[in-house]
Amino acid sequence: MDRSNAGDLAPFSKATEVDRLGSHTYSANLIDSFCIGTVPNGGYVASCILRAAGLHLAERGQKDVLNAHFQFLNRTETGPAVIIIEDVKLGRQLSTLHATLYQHALLPEPPWITQGSTRKEVAVYLTMADLSKERGISLPTAFTLQLHPPRPDFDALREDRDAHWARYELPGDSPLSYARSLRNCIYHDPRGGQQTKGVIDKWVRLASGENFTAASLGYVSDCWPYVVEAQRPSKQEAEERKRRGEGVPFAPGARFWYPTVVLNLEMKKALPAEGLEWLQLRIQSKQIKGGRFDLEVLLLDEHGDLVALSNHVNLILGSERNTAERTRGGGAEKGPLSRI
Repeated sequence: MDRSNAGDLAPFSKATEVDRLGSHTYSANLIDSFCIGTVPNGGYVASCILRAAGLHLAERGQKDVLNAHFQFLNRTETGPAVIIIEDVKLGRQLSTLHATLYQHALLPEPPWITQGSTRKEVAVYLTMADLSKERGISLPTAFTLQLHPPRPDFDALREDRDAHWARYELPGDSPLSYARSLRNCIYHDPRGGQQTKGVIDKWVRLASGENFTAASLGYVSDCWPYVVEAQRPSKQEAEERKRRGEGVPFAPGARFWYPTVVLNLEMKKALPAEGLEWLQLRIQSKQIKGGRFDLEVLLLDEHGDLVALSNHVNLILGSERNTAERTRGGGAEKGPLSRI
């Protein structure tokens, strides 16, 4: 989707807006356009929490998240959420926060949550800092990202005429068509296809026309957890495998949900005040086994500098689990993330 035709998209800054309810309490509203089926994208929820944490320590000059560890306890849902933050340790250089996002049976005033009915959805530990004040030794390492294909001409890429990268269009009959969250980014893939099925390279920008901010990196790190889809067999491939007596990993039309159980995010540099228009993603999974996979995501800027590192634990579930009915009360539900 082109930026000039994004009127039906909520601006990311609006979708992740948080309001201060008290000294340690913040509110958010999770919206439908960032959902996969009925469940808000985990990285999008993470971005809301990152904004609350930055607001919480802004007066201390520690609005930057150095590292965050997210545990997704239950399925979130669209609608109001309350984020309660605990000051675990406040330091001059680094501070540690614990944040919990709650939903269901919320109250309009303190204590905001209803004991026995309100659900804990996400629990987070965050290390906060002022990245602009980082001082110390900097040394080169042997790390390099082998580019395939080469870095694009960004003026041409905006108009989808770059020689090496082409805009990705989700087919209307794709098993991912129920993932509305995908519409919030414009993706560009190598014109000749990915180098291997195990490594996915993409250039992305926000479809709303906004630039990426530090808070948006939660969403971007989780915007493409679809390493399984890279190995989806076509109908023809599945039939040929069967004729040869070979196994087929899953049916060509099977529709999956890939919920995030754990997400870790480490910021490698402070973003400029105006943000970044483009980010490069290198997405890789080292093992896909037993309905579970790891996900490593590298985020780089236009110049190839590391912006952030992210590592995830994800499940592979049938899409019907995404819409399974929840039970209310006691903080429990019937969803797949209630017990792992």
